[in-house]
Order: sequence, then structure tokens, then C-alpha cells
Amino acid sequence: MSEPLPHEVEKLFWETDPATVDLDRHGDYVMDRVMARGGWEAMCWLRRTFSRQRLADFLVRKGARLAPRERAYWALVAGVDIPAGRGGARPPWAGP
Repeated sequence: MSEPLPHEVEKLFWETDPATVDLDRHGDYVMDRVMARGGWEAMCWLRRTFSRQRLADFLVRKGARLAPRERAYWALVAGVDIPAGRGGARPPWAGP
């Protein structure tokens, strides 16, 4: 079992008991949630907690589920070349 999650990270897991989140077993779940919804403190924690290689591996496998802005930021952090895709961070209903 991993050490307890910091408050800024713990509050991102409202639908589950944060004490049951194991960073080794649930790493993809944690990375997905923090990358998509975490604030600055949670993002800094994620960078300290997971290696650059592990972040890169997650982005290559599952980064498409992130919004373009978050995917671009984390790709830069992890040193991964991921195509930006269409639309940047604009929602599709916002128009050109």
C-alpha cells in the first residue's frame, strides 16, 4: 500500500475511499485524474511521485483521453512527442 495521498490529490477521488488508492496498482487511474482535473499542487505532486518515464508511458497508452491542453502540457513535461490534434483546448461546440 502506498503512503496517504496529500489533501490536494485526495479530494480528486470523491467517488472512492482515497485510502484504498494504491499508486502501484492504480497508477493509471491516479495519473488520469490528476492530469485531467488536478490543480497546481496536485500536478507538482504527480511530477514528484511518478517518474518521467512512467508519465510518458501513460501518455502514449492513454493520453488520448485527456483534453488537448492537458495532453500537450503533460507531453512536454514527460518529453513525449504527441500530435496536438484539432481544435487545441476549444470545445467542439465553440466553433472556429
